[in-house]
Amino acid sequence: MIIIQMCRCSSKEFAKNVTFTEFIRYVLWEREHKAQVDVHWRPQYDVCRPCHIKYDYLGYYETMRDDAKDVLREIAVGSDVHFPLGDFDSRMPNSREYLELFENVSVSDIRRILDFYRNDYKVFGYEIPDVVRRRLQDENFRNSSYAHVEA
Repeated sequence: MIIIQMCRCSSKEFAKNVTFTEFIRYVLWEREHKAQVDVHWRPQYDVCRPCHIKYDYLGYYETMRDDAKDVLREIAVGSDVHFPLGDFDSRMPNSREYLELFENVSVSDIRRILDFYRNDYKVFGYEIPDVVRRRLQDENFRNSSYAHVEA
């Protein structure tokens, strides 16, 4: 509710779902105006402190099922112990759906959110999705001295 109150002027719009753009703006607002960002969207680097804690295993949300199987096998639990199956996010970072999430986010906000999660990308081996990279490159071209030249 607080995200909608911050991002929308009309009280009639309060009942509608938060858009991805509104969520990004709220996270950026929290980063700039609060002493500590909500733990649910705080960079994992800040939550897990990988440079200060020696972890035996690093699992990823994207591969949670396989990672859980590996951990359960490693700790040698019986075959009657299973990781609970869930409906994990199946969006691929370069899918059309992913592109649609970012198409209304300003390039400035994309740069700021990438900066916010910079250490997560570095330490955990994530790459900037191609659809996001293309948005940034297209904007750089539009702002370059070559943008006015016809092909």
